[in-house]
Amino acid sequence: MKKFLFILLCAFVSIGASAQDSKLTLNAGFLFPSTLNATLGYEHPLFYGNAVEVFGEVGDHWQTPVSDRFWKGYYWDGGVLYKHRLVRYKNGMLRFRFGPQFGAVQRKFFLGMEAGFEYNYVFQNGWEFAFIQKNNVNFIHGDTFRNGLLIGIKIPF
Repeated sequence: MKKFLFILLCAFVSIGASAQDSKLTLNAGFLFPSTLNATLGYEHPLFYGNAVEVFGEVGDHWQTPVSDRFWKGYYWDGGVLYKHRLVRYKNGMLRFRFGPQFGAVQRKFFLGMEAGFEYNYVFQNGWEFAFIQKNNVNFIHGDTFRNGLLIGIKIPF
């Protein structure tokens, strides 16, 4: 009986120690060329610090000089990212992120790929600060390359 209780206790401790929370991700930043970007996503943790994220984003290519029609160069897209952990720090993690995406630029659809790096810093309450470097390559339409930096937060639930 003691062995059974010990095995059961070890199982509960190991499950509790390895459990991670799913997160709501909110990011915003600037991309080249002249683009403002906002992203909303859902991140599901996998094993060893890896994760999968389903996201949607909107953005705008502003014109020089800035005209009355700020949203003239808008776009939206969505996709799935696999995030592979490269390095784990005491309170942070560096990941390589990549995956497919699809969307539209001014009613013209495109398919694309996203790749980049993500650094996360975890606070005591479980929230995370994210610093993201992203690169988009889009096919079928002229909005071919976008790359830049975003900052954001991840809220566990």
